[in-house]
Amino acid sequence: MHDYHFIQENSHKKKIKALIITSAALIIILISGLFISNLWYEIIDAVPSIGKVISSVKTDVISTTPLGLFYANFIGGIFFVPSPDEVIFYYGLVKTHLIFLSLIASISGFMLAQLVNYYLGLTISPFILHIVSKKKVYSTRRFINKYGSYGVFLFNFLPFPAPLLTFALGIAKYNFYRLFLITFLGKLCKYALIILLFILISK
Repeated sequence: MHDYHFIQENSHKKKIKALIITSAALIIILISGLFISNLWYEIIDAVPSIGKVISSVKTDVISTTPLGLFYANFIGGIFFVPSPDEVIFYYGLVKTHLIFLSLIASISGFMLAQLVNYYLGLTISPFILHIVSKKKVYSTRRFINKYGSYGVFLFNFLPFPAPLLTFALGIAKYNFYRLFLITFLGKLCKYALIILLFILISK
């Protein structure tokens, strides 16, 4: 005997209620974020050591040192922060010429950001299920599990918004290990190509 599990759709009324609650929560988070940002600036002014740390981070990013590339790829790798990571990485090679260290730092920062993106998506996944059609979510998930590997690789190899894709795949609960392996390979291949171009141009 097989156990059959049926997907129970939420009623239209429940979906509207979930949408209103989610929207209200997002507004509260946004307002709280603005309040915290103002508080953060006040703390920076009050505690000089924090200001020095932030200034040091800015200096590393502007100078595109390997540590600066780590910071830049981590910050730019968060899904809501647009960043031309290919340009930053190439500029880092031009400025420092520390190819291997720059590569390790850049990929490490980017992969750490993808971990954040995935778990943010995973966290809000239950709320999304209450708003949209569960049948559509599960059919989309089956499609992603079948063909998603190609998309993940291309998004990370080409200048596409890969962090946003990682966030979306977190919502879809895509296989964690497969996602991060393919993301790593796509990013590594892209940066290896940039290094090759840098070496050819430098000759």
